[in-house]
Amino acid sequence: MAIVGVAVSITLGPNDGICTDVRIALGAAAPVPMRAERAEKVLIGKEIKDNVIEEAAQIASDEARPTSDIHASEEYRGELVRVLLKRVAGDALERAKKA
Repeated sequence: MAIVGVAVSITLGPNDGICTDVRIALGAAAPVPMRAERAEKVLIGKEIKDNVIEEAAQIASDEARPTSDIHASEEYRGELVRVLLKRVAGDALERAKKA
């Protein structure tokens, strides 16, 4: 069983590098898999930089509704959402720039 799963897809405008579309999916961060829609809204229409990713990661962590179990506490899962989102969004951004 995963403690937390995070997936990010980013689409950039062809000429300006502005985020035109983004999807953030969270697994094991709520009773059922979910999209972090409030965090997605932070990224759309902006040039994605580290500070914008940090803001989206914090919002996604706040948006998640993790539960505690024998594998991890609610607090730990929330922190993992924040940390993993920053990493995965950075990777997704690099792939989007190359597309």
